[in-house]
Amino acid sequence: MELNINANNVDVNKQLRAHIERKFGGLIRHLPAISSVPVELSSQPTRSQDDRMTVQVTMNVGGSLLRAEQRAANAIEAVNLAAGVLDRRIERYKSRTYRSERARQVVPLGAQQAEDDSRVPAYGGSEVLNAGNLVRVKRFQMNPMTVEEAAFQMQLLGHKFFMFMNTESHEYSLLYRRDDGDLGMIQPESA
Repeated sequence: MELNINANNVDVNKQLRAHIERKFGGLIRHLPAISSVPVELSSQPTRSQDDRMTVQVTMNVGGSLLRAEQRAANAIEAVNLAAGVLDRRIERYKSRTYRSERARQVVPLGAQQAEDDSRVPAYGGSEVLNAGNLVRVKRFQMNPMTVEEAAFQMQLLGHKFFMFMNTESHEYSLLYRRDDGDLGMIQPESA
């Protein structure tokens, strides 16, 4: 397994690199299918000293994305928090998918090949909008899935919304978490 460490405003010294390798290097024993683990470290000046360091880890496991993002006062603490979140998400993934009949049939929940489009030539950088700047565009392949599979994928990612191709309606749908904890779905209406 290969760890890809990207740092923004952070000095990754030998001690920090060893700690990251120790925390995330053990993931291969949980999921042998993982070939690379991208780890993004960034430091941003904030009012709160507790939120200056951010660690983000996103893994593609058999077409399903597992993601953890945590903030802390220092890099070691943020890595520890992210590793804990990722460990819980891996266990949830394994209990639901990895050992199920679906995994034996090699049918991924949704091959979400997300990529950062900041390198795409058609994307000309930061665009000014009324509510702020457009700073990132992501593209990913949408394989058809059921609402239940989309809800599970959204839970693995830790997101509050998830866009997918609905197998029942054959249209794009947006699943989102409501303030009361339940789920809602937005579907296009044909004119």
